[in-house]
Amino acid sequence: MFEDNDYKLYVIVNKNVDVATQMNATGHLCSGIMLKASDPCFHTYTNSDSELTAYLNNYPVIILQAKNSNQLSVAAQHCQKENILYNFFTTTMLAHSSEQQIQDTHATALEDLEFIAIAIYGETSKIKQITKKFSVLK
Repeated sequence: MFEDNDYKLYVIVNKNVDVATQMNATGHLCSGIMLKASDPCFHTYTNSDSELTAYLNNYPVIILQAKNSNQLSVAAQHCQKENILYNFFTTTMLAHSSEQQIQDTHATALEDLEFIAIAIYGETSKIKQITKKFSVLK
């Protein structure tokens, strides 16, 4: 078992959304949530032969799946209420420009947002109450 489990980054995707859109959302969510993290812990991995370098989070990244958009909406709202670091991605974020995406997201009622994925980052003990409802993505 991986030793550094004090914190985790979970990405939870809507299993009803196509994989390409899930992957797009996952990339955006991971980069965005780490900008919000107060003390991100990254390591540098360098290959001595080629000097290729990668930068990876110290803590596990786990991909889970939700049954539907509503499960993701409820989880995001729970994170907001409990002051848990989260990031979300909805279909309003698929428009032709960032400006349009921002406007569409702002103008859409919560119950009309179609969630594609959410990311949750924090102390494992604190976020387990939310993530235990989801299964590992297959």
